[in-house]
Amino acid sequence: MSALDHHVSRSRTPLDDFDSGDGTTGFADGELDALAAELDELAESASDPWDLLQRLTTAHTKPGLQVERTPGLVMAERALSYDFEAQPSKYGAITLGLRFSSAAGDWPPALDVVDDGEKTFWADLADRLTHPLPRAQFSDLALTTGKRTGLASATSLTEAYLALGGDRDLEPYFRASCLRRAWSLARQFSLPSEANARRMLFELAQRFVVTSDVPAGVLFRPVEPLAVPPRTADFADPDRSDVVELVDAIEDAHGSSPTVLEAVFEVREQLATTPEERDSARRSLVNGYLGLAESSDGLLRMSWLREAAAAAQKYGLTDLREAAVTLLQTISVDDLGLNSITTDLLLPRHAFDGRLSRFRWSRDALSALEIWLAGPPLTGSYQANLAKARELSSGGAVQLVSRIEISPEGLPIRSSAGPESAANEMLERLELMAAKTYSIMVANELESIRTEYGETTVEALAKHLATRFGSDFELATALGEAVASFWDGRYADAGRAAFPLVEAGARGVLLAIGEPLFRIETGDAEGHFPSLEVYAERLEVNGFDQDWLRTLRNPVATLRNAIAHGHKLSLGREEAALLLRVAALLVTLSSPRATAASRSEVLSRLRDPIGYVAQGASLVRRWSLVWVHQSGASFGSLGGVLARLSQFLPKRRG
Repeated sequence: MSALDHHVSRSRTPLDDFDSGDGTTGFADGELDALAAELDELAESASDPWDLLQRLTTAHTKPGLQVERTPGLVMAERALSYDFEAQPSKYGAITLGLRFSSAAGDWPPALDVVDDGEKTFWADLADRLTHPLPRAQFSDLALTTGKRTGLASATSLTEAYLALGGDRDLEPYFRASCLRRAWSLARQFSLPSEANARRMLFELAQRFVVTSDVPAGVLFRPVEPLAVPPRTADFADPDRSDVVELVDAIEDAHGSSPTVLEAVFEVREQLATTPEERDSARRSLVNGYLGLAESSDGLLRMSWLREAAAAAQKYGLTDLREAAVTLLQTISVDDLGLNSITTDLLLPRHAFDGRLSRFRWSRDALSALEIWLAGPPLTGSYQANLAKARELSSGGAVQLVSRIEISPEGLPIRSSAGPESAANEMLERLELMAAKTYSIMVANELESIRTEYGETTVEALAKHLATRFGSDFELATALGEAVASFWDGRYADAGRAAFPLVEAGARGVLLAIGEPLFRIETGDAEGHFPSLEVYAERLEVNGFDQDWLRTLRNPVATLRNAIAHGHKLSLGREEAALLLRVAALLVTLSSPRATAASRSEVLSRLRDPIGYVAQGASLVRRWSLVWVHQSGASFGSLGGVLARLSQFLPKRRG
């Protein structure tokens, strides 16, 4: 960027140095005349304003690529860089604005922030231009910015654009844009030239239809305005049926492109005057998606079927939605062509069993279970995981594309796009990886307690939790039965028993602090307590430990939903241990009655659940040597293996 470019991009412009103080630009007539003559001459061989811009800059480039950067040249260059953009509130209408003029969209400046003197310069230069191409560009800027007003200015500009639209030597996209801008101006100012603009748009569109390899952006440039009824006359020349036939011809000749398919739908919906015509347009869109799916395979086939089902559902086309979903369900995981990436990690046994040394301080199975209850959250540190997720997801291609999560059955269950959702998805993956590894450790710890002390009775465990922690005896008994099932090797039974304990424990804690949970009956719906996710939301509001909250929301809720909806029919050893660990924590925090503990006491348990358990078990926090990844990453991060900076140990006695 040259020094002058930098100068004019700030609030002060070159015109500050040329302002005469009397409302003029400060440029002598001779300077304006010379620049206008140069633009007229260069426009003879230019195909559009952008081409004219390049020719103008080239004409002022000296040997060594040095460009004469006069204030007038800079302002003329900026004027030629504006292009047509759509007016969202008026279908088919366009106006001058910013569109693909710079990579960041910050050059030229938006018209509403351009200095008033520069706008005056554009208007004065427009009066001196004779060639239709630059004259239309500068005159449009003058009209758009309010430097020229009135019916005469609008009429003159519209005629200039119609002349450019009929010039076959110009670039096709620019010709279509000129006619479309003429149509927009005619409607804005109620000019009779709207009819002429519509005729010329229709003729140009007909030529585009029979031309092969026309980009969709060019193809539909003259078509979209034709779907709008004339402002001051009947829908004629072309009439509605002519436009319908034109759109049908476009679909027949160019309909294999998804972009064309969707553009055709938009025009047809705009043309529709009855519910039946609108329904037909929507069905054509969905059938188009189904056709694209039929000619595709693998992930692409799944994607188009998903688009078809989503569009059909949006427009209430039940039969087409069912057809799309039926086809979607026939795709197997093998059909998707996915590849699995596996990594083997060989660790010594004492690495995974590194935390077992804590249990050497236990006296019996019950005191060993107290140490087990004081273990860390199964997903690791939320803050560490979040930082790692942002690091891993930033700057990569994944965050730039849309993403689809696929179920084990090969069905799309969630789609997302953008960097923020990419970071959230990475966070969930890191948490699940941590939970799987921690679950192995938690399961090993339960097994080691049984190996060392044998099985304790359900009644003994229930009485111990109720006495030591004030837990609800009924819940503690159910937890003891689930632990007994785990020790018997009935992992699926243990896991299934733990599910209701998780919800019951969370509900008990929330009831103890006075949360209004029960849903009163409404109509035919019976009164009931809400779902686990609602409990998680209320726990979060009341300050529940963030790390444990993530464990509750990610692996636990995910497993619960998979089991409840029949997507997972059995539970393994580690999954059962994970559920038991979370259930045990919530049962320990629960109270037998809402009045059994003060609200403040239960709230303190929520904010530091492991601290509460450790205090009840007479444990203290100490530093210990643990296995960590060589990068120093925490256990919850992608590279972490067995890292915890601290752990609870029993107090020394005697």
